[in-house]
Formats: sequence, C-alpha cells, structure tokens
Amino acid sequence: MNVFRRHLESFVRVEPVRPALGAGLRAALAVGLPMVVAATQHLPAVTWVGMAGLFVTLVDRGGPYRDRAVTMGAMTLLGAVMGLVSALQLPDWADVLLTLAWVTACGFARSYGDTPGLMGVVLANYTVVSLALPAQGLADALSRSGLFILGGLWAMMLALVLWPLRPYRPARLAISRCYRALASRAEEVGRWPLDGPPPPVNLVEVVDWESRVRMSLEDARSVLASTRRNRAGESNRGEHLLVLLEGADALLAMLVALPETLELAPREPRFHALRAEIQRALADHSRDLLHIARALEQEKHELEPSVWSTDRVRRALASLVTEGELPDPARAAYSHAEALLVRLREYSEALLEVANHLEDGGPVESDLPMGPHPASARSRPLLEPLRDNWGTDSVIFRHALRLGITAALATALVRGLGLNHGYWVIITVIVVLQPYSGMTFERGVQRAAGTLLGGALAAGLVALVRDPVVLLGAIMAFFAVAIAVKPMSLAAFQVLLAPALVLLAEIQTGDWELAGVRVINTLLGGVLALVGAWLLWPSPEHSRFPEEVANALRADRDYLLSVASARSDEEPQVREARRKLGLQLLSAEASFQRLLSEWRGSSRQLEPAMALLAYARRFGSAVTALAASRQGRKDLAPVIGYAGNVLEDLALAVEHRRAPSPLPRSAAQESLDVLSRTQMDRLVRQLTVLHKATVRAAPQLTG
Repeated sequence: MNVFRRHLESFVRVEPVRPALGAGLRAALAVGLPMVVAATQHLPAVTWVGMAGLFVTLVDRGGPYRDRAVTMGAMTLLGAVMGLVSALQLPDWADVLLTLAWVTACGFARSYGDTPGLMGVVLANYTVVSLALPAQGLADALSRSGLFILGGLWAMMLALVLWPLRPYRPARLAISRCYRALASRAEEVGRWPLDGPPPPVNLVEVVDWESRVRMSLEDARSVLASTRRNRAGESNRGEHLLVLLEGADALLAMLVALPETLELAPREPRFHALRAEIQRALADHSRDLLHIARALEQEKHELEPSVWSTDRVRRALASLVTEGELPDPARAAYSHAEALLVRLREYSEALLEVANHLEDGGPVESDLPMGPHPASARSRPLLEPLRDNWGTDSVIFRHALRLGITAALATALVRGLGLNHGYWVIITVIVVLQPYSGMTFERGVQRAAGTLLGGALAAGLVALVRDPVVLLGAIMAFFAVAIAVKPMSLAAFQVLLAPALVLLAEIQTGDWELAGVRVINTLLGGVLALVGAWLLWPSPEHSRFPEEVANALRADRDYLLSVASARSDEEPQVREARRKLGLQLLSAEASFQRLLSEWRGSSRQLEPAMALLAYARRFGSAVTALAASRQGRKDLAPVIGYAGNVLEDLALAVEHRRAPSPLPRSAAQESLDVLSRTQMDRLVRQLTVLHKATVRAAPQLTG
C-alpha cells in the first residue's frame, strides 16, 4: 500500500514552476499548421511535415540557442535519414534485428547526457513509426524524408527565428535564478526567530535549499559554458556573466557559513538586539541580490548602489563588549558573524557594480574580492563518454541493451499477432523503460494512467463531434497545453498528449475507434517494459545507494582536508572541493529519491538513510563555516585528521554494508581558540550523529 500511495502521489504531484507557454504555442503551430494544410488542401502527405514538427519540437529542451539549434538540426537530419528505412520492404525477422540494433544505439545516446538521451528516445520512436508505415517505393521514401526536413526546419524557425534571438539570454536567466534563490535564503534567515532557527526540513518532503541552489549553479554553469564556446571574438559580456556566476557560488558559501555561525552563537535574551541587527542586515542583503537578478533579467542599465551596511551590527556588538555582556564564546561567534557580514557587503558592492555594467561592454575589474574565477569547463573528447560507459558495469550500457532487446521482442510480438497500430506497443516500451527499476515502474504507471484518461477524453470528444476543423483545433489545443504543462507535471503531459495523438491518427486513417486500440496497446507495452526491467539486468536502487552515500562521505572528507591545507576559503582547490561535495550530495539525494520509488517497507525504516544524507550535508555546512573563519592555522591538524579517519571508516562501512568501527576518542582541542574549538565541537557532534545513523542503517543497506 505504501508503494501504491507513493506512486499515486507521484502521479498527481505538480512541480512549483511556471508553465512553458511559449513552448506550448510553438508546438501547436509546428504540428497544427501543416495538419491544417493537409486537411484543407487534401494533401495527406503533408501530415509528415506535422509529424516532423512534433518530433523535432519534443527534443527542444530550451537553454542556449546554439545547443538548441544543434539538437533540433541533428534530429531533423537523422529523422530524414531514418525515414528512408520506410522504403525497405523487410521481412519480419529483419525488422526485429533492425529494431534491436537501432534502439540499442539510441539508448546508448544517454551516455552524452539528458538531451542526447531524449533525442535517442524520440529518434527510436520515429524509426519504429517508419518501419510500421512503409513507403511505396524509394521515391515515396525520399519524398517523406524531404517533408520531414521541411517540418524540422519549420519547427526550428518557430523556436529560433520568430522568437527573439539573444544568445546570452538563457545564461542570464539561469544565473538570475541563482541570485533569486540566494535572496530567498537571505530573507528567510532574516526572519528567523531571535531564540534560534526553525527546525530542519524533512528530506523526503522537500529537497534541501542548498541542493536546489547547487543544481541552479550547475545548470547556469553549463548554459554559460555552452554559450561562450566558440565566441572568442565577443568576450566582455561573457566575462561579466562568469564573474556573476562565480560570485553566486561564493555567496552560497557565505550564506551557508553565516546561518551555521548563528546556530553556534548563544541565544539568550541579552543577545536578541545584536541578532536582530544581523538578521536585518541579511534581509537588506537580499534586496541587493534581487537587484542583481533583475539586472540580469531586464537587460537594462539601472545603477542602484547597495544601501545597507554593517555599522549597526558593529555598534551593537561594541555595546555588548563595553557593558561586559559578551563572554568569550559569544564574542567569538558574534565577531565571526560580523566579519562574514562585512564580506557579504564587499561581495554585494562588487557584484552590483558588475551587474550594473552588463550592457556597457567594458572589461571586468581585476581586483574583485571573490578571488580567482575558474575557467569554463573543458569540452570532453567526442568518444570519451562512450568509453566511460562501455561495459556491463555501466548502468547506461545495461539500459541500452535492455531497451533494444525488449523493443525487439515487442516488435516480434506485434508482427506475430498482426496487431492494429502495433507500433504503439513498441513506442510504449521505449518510453517507459528507464535505467532504474523504480523509475520504470513509476513511468509505466504514469503512461498507463495518462493513456487511459487521455483515451477516454479522445473517445468522448469523437462521440460529440467529428468535424475535421474542430478536431484539428482540438489537436492544436491539446499539443499546446501538454507541452506547456510538461515542466509542471509529467502525468498531465501524458494525459493531454494521448488524445492529441489519438485524434491525429484518427484524422489520418479515418478510423474513429482508435482510442480503445491505443489503450490496449499501451497497457501491453507497459507490461513488456516491466517484464524487461525485472528480467534483464535489473537495477534496483538499494544496490547503488550505499555507494552514493559512501562517495558523499568521502567528498566531505576531501572538502575538510582541502580546507585544512588552504589559507583561505577562496582558494581554487577549496572552491572546487566544495563544488564536488555539492554535486556528490545531489547524486546521493537523487539516488535516495529513486530508492523511495521502489521501497516496499515503511518510510520510517529509511530514517537512518535520511539522517546519513542530512548530516552529510550538515557536516559540509559546518566545514564551510570553519573555512570562512580560518587563515591557514596548523593547530587544527589533530582534529582534522581524527574527523577524516572517521569519515573514511564510515564510508567503508556503508560501502561494504557493515556496521562501522566504534567511534574513537576525539583529539584534544585545548590549544584552539574559542571559536575554532566551538566549531570543531560541532564537527565532532555531527560525526557522532553520522556514526549512529550508519549503525542504524546497516540492516537496511544489507537488504
């Protein structure tokens, strides 16, 4: 029952994002206008233009214009080439072998990332349709390929030409989202109750704020790197955006360290006035961040200097010192908080200046306070992803083989039974099968439920009206709304896409009973996909989750060691270690979410695993606070060594599904100053929690 409830919740879940209205309108025009021409001018062959518009539109996931053009252009050319297979009058066994080889290759495209993986799925589907609807000779196949190119160019013109073409616009919006997330955090901390922060958020219910910002930063980094690639002659705006991106990364560290420091600081009533001034400064800082976000979004030069300062915090701190109300532990913590605010103020001024001169085209100042800015990520050699994923130990390799074999079996079944519109069975297999078992079941539930509801909707509409003009309008509306709501809900996308495809097929064939056929074929394809997922190299998440957690713990250790060996938290190796920790935590949290989709027991049994992830992130936050307060002292070495050894033992215990060794005694800290001792005490306490969580998680990790 728990599994069913979780999948039901997944089906009705709506993501808190805006609908993609522009993408929906483009999809409706890309598919609908060729269909209108085909219907009104009695040119049935033109429907291939609309089909090409649909397939090419589906691979457009937004982002840099160059990447979108390359992706849509590649889909157009490959679709035209694969359309020629419709001229091959192959026997059934040859269709099966061709499906096996081609669908496996398309599944392996996932090695290059999500967008090539999506293009592989779409291209595999189009090839299946081409094999199922053979052309009447080579001339007909060439005509079909030409119409596909025309449809692809039509979709590209809608996406890239008729809409304003501003190369850096996607990068600006991606970086703006980072600043808005940072502003939200600063404002939230500014509203904390004076006697302490709110309780931590449950990982099952919502992704941690730091995770969301890290994902936004990595998305922005990818978009900006792609946009700047091959644009060496025009670099000033790209340099400004790179500085703003790396500035957001530096601000993330400060907005992790400052709340962590406030948690360490005493919270008695006598400190409330000082805490109030610190939180007021943070709320004011959020306005600077929002101004940077608006400058990125509006592309206007609006000079707006930072209006907040740390003077009130400094005066409140000095007042407590003068009155003797600030003992050493409190003085150390609040002095550190004030120092962090000073750094935030410096960052705000520098980044506002960069944002205010985005449109000027001038060079970037060389003495910015954020430290050196790493170069954009290097391009990987073309064949490197293939080499990295070639072998049965690769999830992508096993998924590609599973996908090809299951699609080939579906093709053999369809041909053997002579099913009407049997290609829907094969398409369902290709769409439903995912690299991970839990995701396959979830996607199968979504597609089956979506097709049932969408098929019923199509049948009801056909029962009421069969006027082709009205149905064409309905098809365009369904496509527009389906693509628009896809970022919000995959289930809603499935529900709305199903009637659009059914009505499209009904108009082309004149068969008004296809809704039921599609439902039956979809259910059959879903069953085949689930059987393939269970029998062919199953990939249960519980077998991979321990390795992901172990990698996160080792990333914590590496981050701590990099902080111990550096003089400043702005040194490149520290920033890179912090970034790698964020990425590894994202990977582990994604693995945990997949684990939830296949977990058969109670969610309460996963509490130790949740604690491992939550405190692995909290440990990283504590290291960030430590990094922000250190200047290369060597007196932390014993405690750093102790923590590093414990983290490695915990990683080995999780990796080998065993209980960890008993927690050794902590190293002496008498030689440390008050703040460092408090911070190291916090690290040790979090290590203790991680150790206990590892002990409690051992039974679940072995199961």
